[in-house]
Amino acid sequence: MTELSPAKQTAFEKVSGLWIAIPTPFQESGAIDEPALRMSVDYYIEGLGVDGIFCGGVMGEFWALTLEERRRCHELVVDTTAGRVPVMAHTGHHVYAEAAELSRHSHEIGVDFAIVMNPYFPINPSDDLIRNWYQRLTAESSIPMFLFNTSYSGYSISPELIAELAELDTVCGIKNPKPREHLLKIQDMVGDRIVVCDAAEEDWLGLHLDHGFRSLMSTPALAMFQYPGHRPVVDYTRSADEGNIDGAWEIHATVSGERQAFERWMRDPWLAHGKGAIPIAELKTWLGLMGLPQGPVRAPLVPLGDSDLASLRSDLDRLGLLDTISGLG
Repeated sequence: MTELSPAKQTAFEKVSGLWIAIPTPFQESGAIDEPALRMSVDYYIEGLGVDGIFCGGVMGEFWALTLEERRRCHELVVDTTAGRVPVMAHTGHHVYAEAAELSRHSHEIGVDFAIVMNPYFPINPSDDLIRNWYQRLTAESSIPMFLFNTSYSGYSISPELIAELAELDTVCGIKNPKPREHLLKIQDMVGDRIVVCDAAEEDWLGLHLDHGFRSLMSTPALAMFQYPGHRPVVDYTRSADEGNIDGAWEIHATVSGERQAFERWMRDPWLAHGKGAIPIAELKTWLGLMGLPQGPVRAPLVPLGDSDLASLRSDLDRLGLLDTISGLG
């Protein structure tokens, strides 16, 4: 095995288990709700037992934040975690200078890993453009960096190009929410050099047991399906790691209703119905109905209408998730 760079060694040491992708709470005025963000981070760590936090990403409405707001969010999360779990901050931007600045700033404040989604303009760039982008960006900062091969960018990086990018010293992992064949090909090609992760909770147990995946990276489902005293994803992961494979699959099956609701509210708006709407209003409303207020969304997103709100409330009530979080603040 080739000797790994310090960044890659750090990733294999720190990236494991269950990482949560978190929204950015806003006040009704539209400003970042800093106390709510701090309270939420504490809750994710102490109440849900997450192993890492992914902040400032797609679920965090990064596209609607100013550069200064993005820096501030990263600072708040790092300060609040206080070393209890590692932090990954999304620093991607179609403005190269801002992506570079966010990556440098993240390193300066103690973020453990930057993660950079595929450049999302222009759509369908050439391999040369992508290669040059990441070569330049990794030269700007020595922070360990994950690739983020997300469909929200409008295209997918090929396994072959990912294998090339994995040769860069500070590229140490990839979040690759892609079809199984694509994901496993990357794991086969570069899994000994970088940490390869998927974001789908329903696939996590099988990938962990059958293919040696180290981490579920990263999903808001950890907060949407679980609450203190009821942590099935934590429980089935722990059972698997303790060798109780049958027990792990039994617990995994108990979350089928939550997965169906997740499909309806978090995936259908983007994938099935072709609306192109990133489902942050659905996410924030879901968490608010559980008892973890996240405030409104920012334009161009809009809040759920009365009919959808009533329907989501009914789904959560049926699943026993309504008003399950208490004592925060």
